[in-house]
Amino acid sequence: MSKYETEPLSRRQAIKLTLAATAVASSGLAASTGKALAQSYPTKQLNWVVMWSAGGGADTATRIFTKHLEKELGQTIVVRNVTGGGGSIGYMTGKQSASDGYNLITIQGDLPKFKPMELAPIQIDDFDVISGFASQSPTLITQADSPWKTLGDFIADAKANPGKRTIGVSDIGGVHHQPVVLLAEQAGIDVRAIAHDGSPQMNAAILGGHVDVISSYIRPAAPYVNEGKLRFLGTFAGSSPAAYPDVPTVKSMGYDVVWEQPYGMGGPAGMPAESKEVLAAAAAKVREIPEFRQELSKLGLDVYEKDGADFRDALISMQVGITKVVSTLRAQ
Repeated sequence: MSKYETEPLSRRQAIKLTLAATAVASSGLAASTGKALAQSYPTKQLNWVVMWSAGGGADTATRIFTKHLEKELGQTIVVRNVTGGGGSIGYMTGKQSASDGYNLITIQGDLPKFKPMELAPIQIDDFDVISGFASQSPTLITQADSPWKTLGDFIADAKANPGKRTIGVSDIGGVHHQPVVLLAEQAGIDVRAIAHDGSPQMNAAILGGHVDVISSYIRPAAPYVNEGKLRFLGTFAGSSPAAYPDVPTVKSMGYDVVWEQPYGMGGPAGMPAESKEVLAAAAAKVREIPEFRQELSKLGLDVYEKDGADFRDALISMQVGITKVVSTLRAQ
């Protein structure tokens, strides 16, 4: 036999060789299939709607989050501001998008207002609530040289001058106005709420002396506070903000009003289970990134840890509080 010739395989050897080859092929197929499953979502760009203007609280928090989320998902996220109608146009845009996992929206604490206030055909269950990522709370702010050094001073003055003191808010019945209504009710004061288009307009109003106090967020007011032009009187948060630990909570002053504004990720109802699982897992990783947490803290925002059902339950609870606010406003 030539050294280049091969000896015929016995039947047993042939069976062993066939089994080995099949095992190798199966292993390769499983690895390939596993890889395909792992990469089956997302495979393309994701689109994200924010219902408030660029540079505002919702927009800033969303862009910080999506910057890190892109890295976790390995795909680009295009954030689009769809404004108007007190947030309703953006929510309607998100509600009507394809529920394929590639259309996302900022779910925030103003979502529960639409049903009790009968503002638009928008409900919490129009969306799949996936994950929270940040929160901030309305904070009462006045001029640094105003006669009210504390919230107690302002409340005492408002009691002595019913109907004469003004508080600037973003919109009547909105997230900045809602806790003011509850505080006024508990404190027994009569103050006039003045509506503005947003934080920049509220800042202009308080800096110009057109209103006595504004109910806004820490982030847009912080530069003026740091310059000595404005002063924080109190926050509706559950605890003092990390960046400004000296700012007292309204609750610590004896008023049972805690009003947090969460920001989270969601999409139109009916999203695929796989996409929701992947997004929730990626969001949980983002929340643990030190840089992400530091970026939020610098803006006066806190990390919001609630996911899925817990986040939805929090929104339902907020809806109960808003219903009470609406009842109070209608009775006035």
